[in-house]
Parts: sequence; structure tokens; C-alpha cells
Amino acid sequence: MSDAVSRRGFFSAFARTFQKKAAPAPPVDPTAVAESATPRTAIIQGRFCIALTSFCAACVERCPVPGAMSRDRGLPMVHADVCTGCGICHDVCPAPRNAVLMLPRRTPTPTPTA
Repeated sequence: MSDAVSRRGFFSAFARTFQKKAAPAPPVDPTAVAESATPRTAIIQGRFCIALTSFCAACVERCPVPGAMSRDRGLPMVHADVCTGCGICHDVCPAPRNAVLMLPRRTPTPTPTA
């Protein structure tokens, strides 16, 4: 009787020969991560938003920052000056193609004084 090997078993064994052993990750200092992280803000892509064609307010309802998001004529709106960039609205968006983008926050350019 021969030992039969399934395709899944064959490819799993084959892939193991090429996989590297992962080194343990060094401990992460949360204060260093917060300082090095680029501040972000949410942007709503209206063409992908479900609220454009039906009722949806998942991002507005779940935003933890008071006043960062509101609804204007049924569509969600982000107030960039209040948004902390936590990304919860991005995570809860039910649209097939996520309507919430998280982009780096623009820093205001200083106006030249004459």
C-alpha cells in the first residue's frame, strides 16, 4: 500500500523549505511609536459611500471624537481640524470598496510676511 499525499500536504511541505524562521520582534516603546507616527485624517470618498444611494451612518455613529464627523444631507462629513486620525471610521465602513481614506494630515504652510 502506497502512502498517498494530498496536493495541500505536498505544497505545504514544499513551502516549508523556503520559509525563513521569523526572529522575535523587539519590544516596542508606545511613546516612540506615537511620536514617529505621521498624524492622519479621514477623507470620505463620496462615490464609494453607501449613504449616496441609501441610508448609512456607521462611520458617524462610531466616531469616538465628538464633532469630528457629522452628516450633511445624509452624507458623512469629516471635520479635519477635529479629526484625530484614529481610523475607526475606516475600520467600520461597510461599503464594498471602503469609502473612508486615511491620509497624512497636511501641515499649514507659513504665509510669507512682507
